[in-house]
Amino acid sequence: MLGVVQEHGAFLIEDDWAHDLGIDAESRPLVAHDRDGRVIYLRSLTKSVSPSLRVAAVIARGPARERILADRAAEAMYVSGILQAAALDVVTQPGWATHLRGFRTRLRTRRDHLIGSLQKCLPEAHIERAPLGGLNLWVRMPDGVDVDQLARDAYVKGLVIAPGTEWFPAEPAGPYIRLNYCGPDPERFDEGIELLKRALDDAH
Repeated sequence: MLGVVQEHGAFLIEDDWAHDLGIDAESRPLVAHDRDGRVIYLRSLTKSVSPSLRVAAVIARGPARERILADRAAEAMYVSGILQAAALDVVTQPGWATHLRGFRTRLRTRRDHLIGSLQKCLPEAHIERAPLGGLNLWVRMPDGVDVDQLARDAYVKGLVIAPGTEWFPAEPAGPYIRLNYCGPDPERFDEGIELLKRALDDAH
C-alpha cells in the first residue's frame, strides 16, 4: 500500500480509531513503516476510555506535518484544557494497561457470545470470520434479502441493526448487516437474535 501511495505522489490518512480494541491481534499501524511522510495517522481515546472524552492525536511527518500545523495552530489553542488534562491523566496511570487488558477480554466474551447466538438461532446467517478486533460483526444474510427493509422490520420489533448498504463505497457485494457487540446488555444477545430471526421470517 505504501508503494502505491509513493508511486502516485499521494498521501494516505490512517484512521486507527480501533487501536485499543484488538481482541485476538495487536494493531500494527502503517505509519510505523512510513519513512517519506506519506501517512497521516489519526488516533482517538473516545472508544477505549469514554465517548465524552473527545481527544484525538495526529501524527504526520514532513510537508504534511507542516501544512497541518499551519492550519491547526489557531484552533489548537482552543482545545479544552480540562479534556487534555483528563486524557494525559488516563494514559499515564498504571491502571491504563490493566484497563485495556480487561476491555479486550470483555470484548472477546461479547463477540463470541453474539457469534454463538447467531449460530444457534439463525444458522442461515453467515460470518466469514470472527473479527480480530473492533466492535462489530459483519454478517451476510441469505441471498435475496432486502437488508434495508430487514432493518426497518427489526426496528419495529425493538431491535436496531445497521444495514450493510451504507458501509460500501460502491454497490454492495451482498446482503450484509452490521451487528454491534459492545452494548451494555450482552445478556440480551439471544433475545436480539431471536427478534432478528422473526424479522427475517416475516420478510420471507
